[in-house]
Amino acid sequence: MSHEQLISHLRQRRQPPFKTLDEYYAEAGVEVVNRMCDMARQSPDLVDDAALDWASKHLDDSAGAFFSLLIHLAARDEKRRARMIDLFRKLLPEHPAPALGAAGYHLHEHNLLLDAEWLDAADRWFDRNTEGAWGILEAAAMYRSPIVTPEFLGRFEPRRATQPRDYFVTMLSLAGHWPERGGELLDRVLRHFPEHPSEAVDAAAFSASDDPALLTVGLVGCVLDHFSANREKAWEFFERAVKAKPALFDETLVDRLSDMAASEPGRYLSILRKLIDHDPARLRDLMDLYVAGVKRHPEKGIHDARYDFQGSDAQLIRADLVRAVCDGFAANAYPAYEFLWHCVDKRPELIGPSQVEAALKNIPHATNRAFGFFRELVKIRPEFTREGTLALFESLAQEPVHRAHVRMEEMEGIIAISEAAHIKTGLENTLREPLRVGSRRARALMAIMFRQKLRARRHVLLEALRYAANIVLWRTIPGGKESEKYSPVWDFVMFIIDNAGENAVSTAAAERFLEGAFQLHYLCRTGAEHGEFLRKLDTGYPSARPFPPGAEFLEADPDLAHLYRLVLDLGARFGTEPRLQPLKEFADRRRAALVELQSIEDTSKKSGGTRRRRLEERRHSIARRIAFWDDPQYVKALNDAAGEAQLSEEARALLRRERKDLVKQLRDALRAEAIQIAVAAVERSRMELYQNRLREALGRDVDLKEIEPKILPAFLWFQAIGRMPQNTKYLKRLIEDRIAHRPHDWLRTEPPALEWAEKVKKAHPGATLERWRAPFDKEFQYRPKDALAEKRRRIKADLAQARALLEKAGARGIAAETTEELATALKTLMTPVRKKELKEGEEEKDAPKPPDPALLEEVGMNLERVRIAELTPDSDFEGRILLTVETDPFEILFMGEYGFASCLSLRGSNAWSAVSNAIDIDKVILWAREPGGNVVGRRLLALTPEGVLTFRTYTNRHGLALDKAFDEFVESYAAHCGVRVTHQGHSGPLLSDRWYDDGSI
Repeated sequence: MSHEQLISHLRQRRQPPFKTLDEYYAEAGVEVVNRMCDMARQSPDLVDDAALDWASKHLDDSAGAFFSLLIHLAARDEKRRARMIDLFRKLLPEHPAPALGAAGYHLHEHNLLLDAEWLDAADRWFDRNTEGAWGILEAAAMYRSPIVTPEFLGRFEPRRATQPRDYFVTMLSLAGHWPERGGELLDRVLRHFPEHPSEAVDAAAFSASDDPALLTVGLVGCVLDHFSANREKAWEFFERAVKAKPALFDETLVDRLSDMAASEPGRYLSILRKLIDHDPARLRDLMDLYVAGVKRHPEKGIHDARYDFQGSDAQLIRADLVRAVCDGFAANAYPAYEFLWHCVDKRPELIGPSQVEAALKNIPHATNRAFGFFRELVKIRPEFTREGTLALFESLAQEPVHRAHVRMEEMEGIIAISEAAHIKTGLENTLREPLRVGSRRARALMAIMFRQKLRARRHVLLEALRYAANIVLWRTIPGGKESEKYSPVWDFVMFIIDNAGENAVSTAAAERFLEGAFQLHYLCRTGAEHGEFLRKLDTGYPSARPFPPGAEFLEADPDLAHLYRLVLDLGARFGTEPRLQPLKEFADRRRAALVELQSIEDTSKKSGGTRRRRLEERRHSIARRIAFWDDPQYVKALNDAAGEAQLSEEARALLRRERKDLVKQLRDALRAEAIQIAVAAVERSRMELYQNRLREALGRDVDLKEIEPKILPAFLWFQAIGRMPQNTKYLKRLIEDRIAHRPHDWLRTEPPALEWAEKVKKAHPGATLERWRAPFDKEFQYRPKDALAEKRRRIKADLAQARALLEKAGARGIAAETTEELATALKTLMTPVRKKELKEGEEEKDAPKPPDPALLEEVGMNLERVRIAELTPDSDFEGRILLTVETDPFEILFMGEYGFASCLSLRGSNAWSAVSNAIDIDKVILWAREPGGNVVGRRLLALTPEGVLTFRTYTNRHGLALDKAFDEFVESYAAHCGVRVTHQGHSGPLLSDRWYDDGSI
């Protein structure tokens, strides 16, 4: 093979275009010969005699690599083997150190080359490379023991101190290969063990456990006696020994290992676990030791317990092991939660209130793992629903800010539970009850989620919490260039909760703030406007502000000082002067006392008897306080604790009481003021933005007090219809009507509406169109027996429509209507396609258009509904369901809300179509309500000349199946209006610019 071909292979990892080996060597040096060694191992024919001759010329610079090359060629090229070995031995005297080094290392791999001449070379040139010489002997002892003679071994034994580990490995290997002399060799090993204990233990761990015959009581005792010399290898020895010869591990040996377990508790427990499998008769005693080990070493013990009792081995788990894990929970919380979950799954009888309580207490140590544990616990063990649900909120409340994505996932899980709570009606009532356990944050969040009886209100708060959890900004840490993440809205909600009244968790302020902030982000016209508001909520690093003169002692309380600075900052940010009455009263206490003293003196002159004595006592007390306040020593001691010793006992008592009272009063006032400032600021900003949007929409100022609060959210939809002149025009007109208290008669009298009515009447002479979108309702008795079948039909319909939309968007080759298949097709369409690179003069033709984002979002919504339906338990609700026709256009705007996973929600891509449905009189929304008035489902109808088209049923996550009830209601409603139900034809926009058709059924 030519040098060019060799260089081509050598250059596989290098880019410079070297033409000769000399050029390559000038650049890379000894690396060239090292690469030739690699080539010789894989393809020895690539290193021909010419290449070898070239390498030999660089022997002085790369002797070790050259001798390694010779060994590899001898091992891999049988034809050249004898020549390579002869050349090695010929050159060895000139370079004995690198030659022995290469042989001692590589002959372990290529041990077939070993013969007595290699041993003679190791003996002859021993002093030039002791490690290489011992390596040759060690390889021979391990793999080619017949070539080692006792006489030769005798020559090397006095040299054991030069490479003691190799000596012990050699002796132990030969003891295994020479059965007739094994006992003698073992005795020599044990005799010399104390001379080099660390190397001896290492050698025992390496070789002795491979042969059970070598695992004698004497060797085990030596390793035990010299355990501390090499703890790592000693544990390795016993771990391997328990596999090879478990009978050695009697009670005495296990007790000795127990005493040493502190260095490697995991290995000790691993040994116990293997013994449990080997000797079931000792199960009880060994499990006692295992449990004790978990108690003594909880961090490693919990980790091992998690993995040691999987599958059928879960039957070995005992109650005391579960208690040990719970007692040491904080030491390793992640596997502790996994262990408990494994018990819930395999040994549920071992999980009771005390174990659940331990899991609750340790949430801060592993928030996301705790969330997963309690989420599954609630599903399988409904008796722990309240504790488990509370734990989910504990996990959510304590999730670190840098894991906002985890917080969002947890929010989704909680929302699913919130909606599914309706399935078990008793559960929903239970979750509304006030809790007296858990952190303030968890209780408050749970109250926000579940305390609301109106599901529409609950949905708004859930969406607001989702928004708060997802907003993450960066801020610079004062005093440096480092930055950190923070969640302004979420953090402030937590701040409000933390600083609510001491006696109860009040969520009213948190809910007002949440809802206001949520609406603000829709009302703000630009991201900069929204960002400016968010930054005002930062509670992290308020500006340094001193306390007023005379109250400097308050700086000693860092939490209070932070709160004080924050309140002043919030006041400055939101243009409000904080009212800090306790500080004012403290500064004015002497003047107030003088006023009271004068009043007492005037009253005392006119009084007598008991009343006069009480007034005198009060006067004396006030006078004493004034005297203390006038004492410079008292004033100094107030802000200098060292000066207290100079005061009288009475003065010290007054001073301490004044400090304590002011701290408490000021803390309470600051908390209340901070909450009031933020909530009022959000409300003021929200109303100002509503006022601005109202002025933009109507072209004039309107007093918001004259406007029905119910219609204010309608302004949130202007953002979605910004480029739709008809939708914008008629939404403004709806608002004008409501402000002026006028009916919306024009919905029926605009020319397009009149033309529509004429066509419908022509096709249906008996039609009574005044009944269309007029009050009509009907009750149905809901029974859960048909829910599963309807749920399956709904899933099938959603998947079918998702496929149709995907194909419309350009997907090809969809094999089946399964969630996985459709999700894959959606992902493919959402992956950006790289544009074709054109050559000069070429033009790109027939370039595929990117799919419509609205179509892709609708597919995503469909698949989300399917996912929710598949995860939602089947409903057990039984009772009356009221179906009604919605007559108020402002209520129709909310048709995508209520947790329907609909693209018509305010967050959806087709939110504009909710406005279209509100202003087009040919569209009707039907609501399904439970007895409490909560919306649990909806369906859209469209009246065409062909008849009433009906669209799919949307339900929120309560598990109800309402298709049958809606079908019956539509038939009754159509007959009431004098028209028929049709499954053909299509609808479109009437007064609106566009209308989203998601497919009639």
